[in-house]
Amino acid sequence: MAQPTRQIAEFALYGDKQGAIAPEFVHVEPISERSSLYEWTIAPHSHPCIFQLLLITDGAGALADGEGEAPLGPGMLALVPGGIVHAFRFAPDTQGWVLSVADALLDDPRIAAFRVSGLVRGGKALRLPVAPLTARLLERLHGGRGLPDAATLAALALLLALVEESAAALAAAATGPVDHRILLVRRFTALVEARFRQHWPIARYAAELGTTPQTLTRACRRVTGKSPGDIALDRLLREAMRALTFTAGAVAQVSEDLGFADPAYFSRFFKGRAGVEPSRFRRDRGWFRQTPTNTADRPR
Repeated sequence: MAQPTRQIAEFALYGDKQGAIAPEFVHVEPISERSSLYEWTIAPHSHPCIFQLLLITDGAGALADGEGEAPLGPGMLALVPGGIVHAFRFAPDTQGWVLSVADALLDDPRIAAFRVSGLVRGGKALRLPVAPLTARLLERLHGGRGLPDAATLAALALLLALVEESAAALAAAATGPVDHRILLVRRFTALVEARFRQHWPIARYAAELGTTPQTLTRACRRVTGKSPGDIALDRLLREAMRALTFTAGAVAQVSEDLGFADPAYFSRFFKGRAGVEPSRFRRDRGWFRQTPTNTADRPR
């Protein structure tokens, strides 16, 4: 059997050896502290068991997650769930904060009450506009030196509540107030995140969720404009894009890692949804084939 294509570096913090993560791990540092050591480019990597929030207060940057690069500027926060492959580029001397938190801390009763686990344990990096108070809270967490005391947890809980509020506002603007259909779709997308490599039929997803395929389809179309099948296939496509962008494994390896029995079928699937063959996508988008440039000069 071919080896999986997950050849991405895994770190506790970028550049640091991956090790056991304490369940109350909280770390805040200025963007410049680490990025300046790497010519303001943070190469593709992931943080198992750690989610991150990154806020730029001055300067510019871009977040890459395998689907493309999204610009970041002052007042825009990047949320990266644990285990998600990502990379950053920054204009020199960019200022801001990077918060890293153990996933396990979300289960602490003092944090769990804010119900943000779905947001920061999802399968996709997000960009969110945030309130000015967010920067003050990150400064407070930095001053606390990551000690899991009551003040740190209170600041973290408030920060996560603000992030959740921003995400909810964006969702409401697109779909209207939260109702049972949105809750069903959230449960469905969480299950897709856990099972997309297994290529479950929609009937099995519906059964696991205690509903019918018809009800699930109506909810998904109302909330997202897509069918459940398209949502599951889009998640599979995102993972394929990440692998082709951030790894050097052969297309056949990517195909096997994503649960396809036939590389030719994978290629047809990828071209049908991305509009280009996987080999061409890699030539055009592969991270390690790109020549680093000043972020401020890169087209968006």
